[in-house]
Amino acid sequence: MNGTQLRLYAGGLIRYDPHLRRVWLGNQRLHHGLAGAILATLGTALIVHDWHDRSHWLERGPQH
Repeated sequence: MNGTQLRLYAGGLIRYDPHLRRVWLGNQRLHHGLAGAILATLGTALIVHDWHDRSHWLERGPQH
């Protein structure tokens, strides 16, 4: 990482290298960048929203 090109956000918690187009959250590089982090967050939100129906997630046939 070249410190002169890094952009820091949220007090340095989020770092972005525009030259390499890479994003770090804390010390973990987000392999699929910010879009991957957003999609993972949305997927988690959907699981939490439908958690009460989890017994039906893998049922065969029409689900009511």
